[in-house]
Amino acid sequence: MKLFARMFAGHRNGNLTTVFERQRLARTMPGQTGALAASRLGYIVN
Repeated sequence: MKLFARMFAGHRNGNLTTVFERQRLARTMPGQTGALAASRLGYIVN
């Protein structure tokens, strides 16, 4: 159940540097953002 809670929970406020870096990465390399999320969740992205 904790897994589902983490998957569907709202995004928590984190370090502002991390938030801005994530936004910049999403603008410049959108595929990289998906790959990072997939690696965190354990999916293979082709």
